[in-house]
Amino acid sequence: MFEFSSILEFLEENPNWINSMMFLLVFIESLVILGLFTPATLIIPGIGALAASVNINPVVIVFWATLGMVVGDTVSFLLGKMIGNKVEDWIPEKYHHYLVSARKFMKKRGILSVALGRFAGPLRCTVPFIAGSLGMKSKLFFPIEVLASPVWASIYVLTGYFLGVIFVEYFTYTLIAIILIASFYTAYKDPLKTRK
Repeated sequence: MFEFSSILEFLEENPNWINSMMFLLVFIESLVILGLFTPATLIIPGIGALAASVNINPVVIVFWATLGMVVGDTVSFLLGKMIGNKVEDWIPEKYHHYLVSARKFMKKRGILSVALGRFAGPLRCTVPFIAGSLGMKSKLFFPIEVLASPVWASIYVLTGYFLGVIFVEYFTYTLIAIILIASFYTAYKDPLKTRK
């Protein structure tokens, strides 16, 4: 796996790859299980900052992030539809607790879980998959997906885009701060914890 700084360095030297890399990272992060190992949300603001530094229109870079999310979530949703109620047979046992958590989250939040799951850590790559496996209708899933995706993309991409050089210069410190905040949140408010 590339280090975050290596990706940013590569993009600084090859700005024509910025849109493609944005799409690719968000797409991979949206895929079931693979998304757990692709902490794209930590680097997306940095790519947004680089996009600003080379004068890529903010609408364009948000579009590529949104497209990556929609395509990735669609693949996960359709995989879930295809596998149906046999998801445990297809996913390694050590990841089953993520599936259980996604089911509980969906039970509690209903169709809104498709939008809200994107903002809840590991749920972002499991909720679309579980939605498909539970038989959620496409006519419910896709409108919510298409409405929620640009909101999520805008928050993450434009944070870096408008902080610009400040974000890139202090990327390491920002990364540490994000990790600390995420860890603190996870410890006290983790939606994946089983409640008795």
